[in-house]
Amino acid sequence: MDQRRLEYFITVAEELNFTRAAQRLHVTQSTLSAGVKALEQELRAELLIRSTRSVGLTEAGAAFLPEARTAIEALDRARAVVEPLSTGLRGSLTVGVLGGLTVIDVPALAGDFHRRHPEVRLRTETSQRGASGLIQRIKEGHVDVAFVGTDIKGEPLTARPLKRYHLQLLVPADHPLASRKSARLRDIAGEPFVDMPPGFGQRRLVDDAFTRAELARRVLIEVSDITTIADYVAHGLGVALLPPEFAAAAGDAVRTVPVADARLSWTLNAVASAARPPTRALRAFLDLIPHHIRRDRVF
Repeated sequence: MDQRRLEYFITVAEELNFTRAAQRLHVTQSTLSAGVKALEQELRAELLIRSTRSVGLTEAGAAFLPEARTAIEALDRARAVVEPLSTGLRGSLTVGVLGGLTVIDVPALAGDFHRRHPEVRLRTETSQRGASGLIQRIKEGHVDVAFVGTDIKGEPLTARPLKRYHLQLLVPADHPLASRKSARLRDIAGEPFVDMPPGFGQRRLVDDAFTRAELARRVLIEVSDITTIADYVAHGLGVALLPPEFAAAAGDAVRTVPVADARLSWTLNAVASAARPPTRALRAFLDLIPHHIRRDRVF
């Protein structure tokens, strides 16, 4: 089975658009279309649903996609056995990123990686479902590594810790709890909350804490960028459980209060699959991450 055809199919499956896929691969659209068609003929199965307006995966295509990725990874590992280490890396690498993330200088990291390994096709991906969405994409084989802040215990994943965050209560400066030395979960269970949508690690951590305490809470405002939560609290839209580092942007308009009955924390990790051996490209990318951590950034 021709590797180039597999790469053509994977790229079209990721983009669901032949024009964008051809641009990523630096080939003509006719070459790309012919390569995918040849793969379908070889497999004797239709992999893509094509129309004048859209491209989608058939049931066979959806089933074949993770196998195609695995085949590319296997070829890369097999090639690495016989090629000298000086040989340039090839293949593709998809990196999952959370919105608002700046503590990792992802553009600089990507640029550094591309200059070192120009033959590796690098792309980034986000998910509206946050950490849970990116982790699912890793398990499905669509994403190779992702920066996520969530607990991965019990998951078939490996994690490289990057930064640890501890949560405190964040309230408007004129809130009755603002002058307290500490607060308990039951003190704030009746308050409106500002938090991230379900699926994000921060949200799951706080939801689990209230569940364990047998308390309910109401999330009034949901935002997908954790760095903006303090601003909503500052304008009196609710309280939040948030790392105090994130409160600085709101200045004197907010106050942080320790939580006495819950030790809440999460870690920003670089997460990859434990079920698949890492490719040379993935190992090279992971090794570059420490060089692009921005100590002057909160998240």
